[in-house]
Formats: sequence, structure tokens, C-alpha cells
Amino acid sequence: MARRKNMQRRREILDNNFRLIRANGFDNVSLQMIAENSGISKSLLQSYYPHKARLMTDIVRNFFNTMWDQVEINYHAPKKNPFTRVDALIYTIATLGMADKGLDRVITEAFTDQTSLDNWCRMLDEWMKSHNAFSEYSNYQEIRTGIAFIITGVGRLYRDRGKHGLNAEQMADYSTSSLMYGFLHADPVEIDVVLEEGHRIIDDINIGEVHHAIDTMFDEGKVIYS
Repeated sequence: MARRKNMQRRREILDNNFRLIRANGFDNVSLQMIAENSGISKSLLQSYYPHKARLMTDIVRNFFNTMWDQVEINYHAPKKNPFTRVDALIYTIATLGMADKGLDRVITEAFTDQTSLDNWCRMLDEWMKSHNAFSEYSNYQEIRTGIAFIITGVGRLYRDRGKHGLNAEQMADYSTSSLMYGFLHADPVEIDVVLEEGHRIIDDINIGEVHHAIDTMFDEGKVIYS
């Protein structure tokens, strides 16, 4: 019972913090604001989350897993390529951020703050290991390094997309191509096959459904990662 209550409290805190950041931006949200919106004291909040960075890490983790699940729903190939998933994932995240100012605040924070970037890299590394996402490749260490590299690159492209005139699909394709060419040493034909398959997933994705999944990712009954 205590464990269930603890998880429910975390669910409420994460949901309230997510909504506050979407409305106000990370820098304009304090622990006191989160505590008040969660109906608890600041000291009780800090027993769960001593600082905002840990809260942001858990929000990013849940956001990432929700996005990944949405990509999987629309990936119907009998044999699934992890780089195709990366292409569709980056596209989906960028599209959501460009369509929703609140999510743009969350995504910008996740991709441009150094602490958040470090957390992204650590989280993705843990995820790749637990899911054996790239286990079929012999140069797995290079791929891990490449993932860390493109996270920073995607963040810069996303932040400066207006200056470079980039849309979501271009950001996804540039990032995936760089990862495959620079760290997998893939040839252009192999890269084109991955991008083409990624575009088929993109064509099948219903952004409205993805948006709903993000809006409700902390609802009762949903799996949360903390």
C-alpha cells in the first residue's frame, strides 16, 4: 500500500510539474510552485525530488518512452531497424515541439540545457542496453558515442531551425544520416533505405494521437518511469 501511495504521489508531482513547465518554462517554475500545485509542502516534495533537475530527468524519461511507444505502434515491418526508429522518433519530437508552444518549452529545455543533455545521454544509454537496441552491430561502442553526439546536434538544429529553414523531416534525416555515416560507416544506399522506411512510419503517424498520448502520459493506469 505504501509503495502504491508513493508511486501515486510521484505521478501527481510529475504531472503538475510537466503542466507548469509547459505553461511557464523551466526557469520560471520553482519547487514551491510545484508543491502548491500538488497540494503538498515543499519539504515533502523534496523528499521525492530534492531539486528540479531530477524532476526534469523523470519528465524527459517518460516523454521519451511515450514517443518511442508511439513510433513502435506505427512501425509495421517484420524486421525493425533501430536507425529507422531514430529517424521517426526525432521527426515526431520535432513536429510536436513546432506545433505546441508548451511542449516546445519542454523540448528546448531537454535539448539545450547541459544537465538535461547529460541526462538524455545517460537515459538513452540505459535504454539501449536494457532493450538491446543496437546489439546486432559489432561497433556498439561507436554507436553509443554517436547517439550522444547527435543528441547535441539535434538540440542545436531544433533551436536554430528558423535560421536554417529546417522542418521536422529534414532535422530527422540529417541527424540519422550523420549517425549512420559518421559512426556506423554506412554507405549511402543503406542510409537511403533507412530514411525511406522512416518516412513510411512518418506518413502513418497520427500527430493528434501522439499529442494525446503525451498529454495523458501521467494519468492513472499509465506506466510511469521514475
